[in-house]
Amino acid sequence: MWVLRMLLLLIVVVVLTGFAMVNSGERATITLGTAALTFSNVPLVLLLFEAFVLGAIVWFFVSIGHEISLRRIIRRQKREIADLNQETAGLRHISLDEIDEEESVD
Repeated sequence: MWVLRMLLLLIVVVVLTGFAMVNSGERATITLGTAALTFSNVPLVLLLFEAFVLGAIVWFFVSIGHEISLRRIIRRQKREIADLNQETAGLRHISLDEIDEEESVD
């Protein structure tokens, strides 16, 4: 399985490197917000890399929030399981005579 992962990683790296080489001469002008914040003649490869890094940072924080949510759910379910196990253990200690006596009283 690890061989397939390494092969996939190698293919991704080769494709990205090839894409960067093909676009290495391309330049772009970026305007952020207002016209006062303009960057001219910026390499396209740099812009793509910065977009990737920004996406990875956003993904990281979203994943942390999701992980915290999942851990909270797991903690709650573990408490429910412990409560149910305790209730089941208590029911196991009831004798059949006690159950018959309660039914005849009702």
